[in-house]
Amino acid sequence: MKKIMSFIFRCIGEDKKKNIEYILSFIYLKQFKEWSNKKKIVYLLTPNHGNMGDQAIAYATQKYLSDNFSEYDILELHRDEIYKYGKSIKKILKKDDLIFLHGGGNLGNLYINEEQVRRFIIEKFPDNKIISMTQTISFTKDNEGKKELKKTKEIYNKHKNLTIIAREKTSFNIMRKELVNCKIIENPDVVFYLHNTFKDELEKRKNIMTCLRSDKESVLGENKRMFLEELCSKYNNVYEYDTVIHKGLDKFTREKELNDMFNKFSRSKVVITDRLHGMVFCVITKTPCIVTKSLDHKVTGTYEWVKELNYIKLVDKLDFNIIESVIDELINLKDKSEINFKKKYFCGLKYRILK
Repeated sequence: MKKIMSFIFRCIGEDKKKNIEYILSFIYLKQFKEWSNKKKIVYLLTPNHGNMGDQAIAYATQKYLSDNFSEYDILELHRDEIYKYGKSIKKILKKDDLIFLHGGGNLGNLYINEEQVRRFIIEKFPDNKIISMTQTISFTKDNEGKKELKKTKEIYNKHKNLTIIAREKTSFNIMRKELVNCKIIENPDVVFYLHNTFKDELEKRKNIMTCLRSDKESVLGENKRMFLEELCSKYNNVYEYDTVIHKGLDKFTREKELNDMFNKFSRSKVVITDRLHGMVFCVITKTPCIVTKSLDHKVTGTYEWVKELNYIKLVDKLDFNIIESVIDELINLKDKSEINFKKKYFCGLKYRILK
């Protein structure tokens, strides 16, 4: 039977498959009956892939919600489960229950599948308060981007109780302009909530680690290999790494993989990155970092929250002749400046969300 259903779904296409899944999703109601009388948060759109930035957002969001919304039980579903269980979830939701949506850098048309699922939830759950955690918005300026932005505006602006948290100023301004019926809050990326979780053990720091993109958001192109060759010719302890691992993860396996990754950052003298969460992981592990700009405004915008930290340096481009002196400066840095992210940005966030 499974083979027959798999064949049918391949023939009809992914979109029709998801619609059929949603239509039939009431059949799983018994699975969620125990949640009916609980005061709850339903946390949706969490990742089941190996992008550790997304997994860190999910981990930090769960920790933030557990610490600050302790009167609620938390039910987490990954991105595609909303089609499978949607109508059952709708049945167990009470008026005062909250829906939180996973944050990130995917409110736009660069990762359109993520945006389509978010629209689906906002459209199908009109009666509950929905909070989208820290997000970057970025639609391209071409016809495709304009078309997708129009769809997003129509769906988001119809919802009567939608709050979106922008994680940098540019996104905040765009959201206020385009999503006029939504409540827009500005706050740093939720992963900063993990700050001061890790000890700064200087004696364990051995490597210069690179954490550079090789996907469609990379702006380095062919310059990446040249830069790495120059770096390795000067330093003999260079370690190449990326925050994407090639296996699936879920809420049961993410913490172990994240701790393994955080250890890599904690054992580095300096990290050179073009990834937003490469920079954020350096902040929370107190690892000296050189970060360069990305395809959109998310890295430069997020840097504004941390620019007073003397161990995080933003450069226009990864030109070895320019950053060699910055590497040496950071390796020899004695005292690191501090920001209390929890006290400054997260203590009052619940009030801002719910007021």
